[in-house]
Amino acid sequence: MPSPEKFRKTLDEFNVSPAIIDEMYCGFGQLNSKTNKKIKYTFFCQALNVMNEKLSPETVQDIFESNACCKSGFRLKTSKEFARIHADLSIAERLKLISSRPYMNMGKAELDEDNHLVVHAVSYHPGEKFECACPTVGKIQHNTPLPREYCYCCGGHFKFHYEIMLESKLKLIEIISSPHDTNGEKACVFRYKFIGPSAE
Repeated sequence: MPSPEKFRKTLDEFNVSPAIIDEMYCGFGQLNSKTNKKIKYTFFCQALNVMNEKLSPETVQDIFESNACCKSGFRLKTSKEFARIHADLSIAERLKLISSRPYMNMGKAELDEDNHLVVHAVSYHPGEKFECACPTVGKIQHNTPLPREYCYCCGGHFKFHYEIMLESKLKLIEIISSPHDTNGEKACVFRYKFIGPSAE
C-alpha cells in the first residue's frame, strides 16, 4: 500500500517523465507518510487520473503492484514456511488450507471455472459497508471514488505471497471489485492467471 515516499521513487524507477510527474503532483508539493489522509486520497485520485491518461495500463499496474506492502518480516516467513510444510499438496489443497487460517491474513481463495485463482482479500466490514484496508487512504470520508487501479497495490501484495505459498508464478488479470468505486458495497476481490504449471 503505497507510502508517498515509496510511490515517488517508483515513478523514477519506471522512467515516468518529469512532465507527467509534475502534472500528477500539481497543487500538492511534498507529500510524505505523515500527510493528512484526505490529502493523500485526493492526491492519488489526481495522480491516477493523469496516469490512466498518459501511461499504458500495463505500466500503471506495474507501478502500483511494485508498491505492495508487507512483503517481508513475519508475513514473508509465514508464506515460506507454509510452502515448505505443504510442498506435497496440490494447489487446490493448499488453497483450502490458506482459506481456513484467518491468522495468515491471506483472505479466502478458490479456483474458478477457467482455472484462475480468485482471491477474496481480507475485508473490513465494521459497519454496513466494506472499508478499504489500505492504511494510506482507508477509512476516510470522500466524495470522489478512488480509481480502481489503486487496488493493484493490494493485489500485488496477495500476488507476492500466493506465488510463494503455491510455488507458482501469477499474473493479476482483473480487479473484480473494490470498496472504493462501489461505495463500500463490495469487498476487494482479485483474479490471477497462473503462469507456468497449471493449477491441478
